[in-house]
Amino acid sequence: MTLLSRLGWIGIAKESVQGTFLAPTFYLPVTKADFTIDYTQLRDESYRANDTNLQGLYQGVGEGTAAIELAAYPDAIGYGLRIIGPDTVTAGVSTTLSSSSTIGAASISTAASIPAGTTIAIDTAGNLEYAITGTPSGAGPYTIPIASPAGGLTKAHSSAVTVLGQTTHTFKQSTTVAKPTYSYVDYNVAETWGYPGHMLSEVDIKIDPKGVATLGYKSTGWIGAIQTGLSAPTFTAAQPLLGWQWAMTNSGGTSTRGLSYELTLKRDTEAIHASNGTQQPREVFAGVLDVDIKYKAIYENDTDYNQYLQAQQTSPTSAVLTQPLATGGASLTLTTTTPAWTKASYDKSSTYVTLDAEVSGIYNATDAGAMQVVLKNWTTAAY
Repeated sequence: MTLLSRLGWIGIAKESVQGTFLAPTFYLPVTKADFTIDYTQLRDESYRANDTNLQGLYQGVGEGTAAIELAAYPDAIGYGLRIIGPDTVTAGVSTTLSSSSTIGAASISTAASIPAGTTIAIDTAGNLEYAITGTPSGAGPYTIPIASPAGGLTKAHSSAVTVLGQTTHTFKQSTTVAKPTYSYVDYNVAETWGYPGHMLSEVDIKIDPKGVATLGYKSTGWIGAIQTGLSAPTFTAAQPLLGWQWAMTNSGGTSTRGLSYELTLKRDTEAIHASNGTQQPREVFAGVLDVDIKYKAIYENDTDYNQYLQAQQTSPTSAVLTQPLATGGASLTLTTTTPAWTKASYDKSSTYVTLDAEVSGIYNATDAGAMQVVLKNWTTAAY
């Protein structure tokens, strides 16, 4: 029977031992997913008194590769950002309401204090809502002003319901922390394939104000195998980050000139085949990180162009995506403190003049590498 491809799904889990398969702990709502098993083909072209070149073909070592594309869901982004380095987690506040609240309430009462400017989630399920806090007062219970929404709370809440602050995930390079590997599951509607030992080789983040921000992951790992007994998938309810939520800082200040931003994080990655007596890799090994940006902007003056012409490397570039509070208030900040503008040219081929530029991240102490990324969302565990 012909199978409907949209019934397929992709799962992922961070491994504790490279190459040891784990069942999914998160399911990726992909728009495209290609998994392949590549075997080296060993050709026997020996002379055997006939006029055929190929006398035998033998299966050599193998490895798996994956290429995945999906929208930039705030709770999925962190898996790809581990190509940079470890995830340093700053936990958000976790407390409860000390008394009930009403629609339009300008403040809440909580068992623990909450710092001003914190994005919080109040309650769960159908009563869930988000707010930004003002300056707290009191000595317990604490009075927490609601700075946003401007009209106060939009729902009523019972005493003792949960109040959680956003978790901050900071990704910086490290020469001492091992790069993670992942087990993927690809349900192709006919079978459920597991692909262990995958290490990221390339991650792409693309922002266009006219569309949804997107992610692309490429990885190399072990030879896949069919898996059984896995649970049915459950997918994120979070909305993806959207291109119009993008704010750009470069050339010494905030810029509204940005038309598109494409970030590529890349490490040369190799499946090492050694004397382990199997067709599987001994390990997958990742090299150093390259950070490259393609940036397109409106050319209304030479501010951006001069970054290239004058080889300026002192104005950090920062692309920030921030969701509206009503949809969760998640944010993603991509910063290159020492950017090298390696190429730039203006283009008069469209209705208005644009600038096409390429930027590479240079190692610096602030980023502890070529780039640092800060992700704020509602995932409390480290990626």
